[in-house]
Amino acid sequence: MPPKKDYYSILGVSRNATKEEIKKAYRKLARKYHPDLNPGNKDAEQKFKEIQEANEVLSNEEKRKNYDTFGTADFQAGPGRSTWRWSEGSPGGFEFDVGDIGGFENLFGDIFGSRWTERGASRGRDIEYQVTIDFETAIKGGTKDLTISKQTKVGKVATETLSVKIPPGVDDGSRIRVKGKGEEGRGTSGDLFLRIKVKPHPIFGRKNDDIYIDLPITFYEAALGAHITVPTIDGSATLTVPPNVQNGTKLRLKGKGVENLKTRQRGDQYVVLKIVMPETINDRTKSAFEELRNSNPYNPRSHLEKYMR
Repeated sequence: MPPKKDYYSILGVSRNATKEEIKKAYRKLARKYHPDLNPGNKDAEQKFKEIQEANEVLSNEEKRKNYDTFGTADFQAGPGRSTWRWSEGSPGGFEFDVGDIGGFENLFGDIFGSRWTERGASRGRDIEYQVTIDFETAIKGGTKDLTISKQTKVGKVATETLSVKIPPGVDDGSRIRVKGKGEEGRGTSGDLFLRIKVKPHPIFGRKNDDIYIDLPITFYEAALGAHITVPTIDGSATLTVPPNVQNGTKLRLKGKGVENLKTRQRGDQYVVLKIVMPETINDRTKSAFEELRNSNPYNPRSHLEKYMR
């Protein structure tokens, strides 16, 4: 009797494929069609289940032999063996032995960033996800909706949508704990840990609790001084530029930085001045520069002269 499903075709391998080839194909397809990477895609979800089922058979020598010979395989794990249960994918569901599919826990660790829980554990395993947020949310806080996949008590892969609170002041690499949202256990569930990644901002930079911004100014403002309106994360603020300021000068706006996660005190915003020359100079301006050069000569490179001999 021919097999109901061509497991070799599902994994994209030949009938004489080695264990390593099967394992490699499975890992590649599992990542491609995993529900986390295809939210709401029912076709991808079904494909993921077929890949799971095919791997359960072809990665086990005994089951693969039965499949090749009889067109079917025994999905029932032997007594006393550590098992996982998948309730969908074939009529009545099936169980498979963790020991029969070496690398299964490592694979799902790669996909979920966590370890998977075997039946009998008193507490579910913790899981970890990376979450990308924008710069403003990292500074001011907010909420982030996300869908996670995790192991349930019966061995099924379940998805859950959460709305997670992001506290103000998080940064790249910050870790947020969501209690009880890890894998289910026979006692309590594990925790969910969110690893934060912050998108770069077009004009603001950050170093610890301080914010930095480059501010272009004219050479007139640099020479004479000025009051300039600058952007901050709270809106606009007025900055006083002293006269005769140098390019690269760093001025501080106190308390306009990031709120510290522990102390709740805010850092500062530093404005780095960048003197910008006009793109074109007319004859009148050129004459004024020449007059200024002649009336107030100076050599900003005098400290280099000893190296020129």
